[in-house]
Amino acid sequence: MSRRSRSLAQRVREHLGFSIIAIGVLFVVLRLVGVRSTVMGFVMSVGITLALNVGLSYYNDRRARNPRPRVAPRGGGDIRWREDDRPGEDR
Repeated sequence: MSRRSRSLAQRVREHLGFSIIAIGVLFVVLRLVGVRSTVMGFVMSVGITLALNVGLSYYNDRRARNPRPRVAPRGGGDIRWREDDRPGEDR
């Protein structure tokens, strides 16, 4: 049973809190180190982080629904034993 796909608004709501907290912590750390930051820089950083998270969410859902077909390995078999190197065989 597959899950219903989420709308853009649902995805944004899911990732908004993380984006604000993560960038907020980063800006506090930068302020403690001595790097000056602006409110516009904070807003822009949250926007970029949010866009990347939502985009990755769409990408991962698409990959989960349409996985790449697995290619059969060439040669096959157990690679630990070569034809001339089987256990129990004396030369």
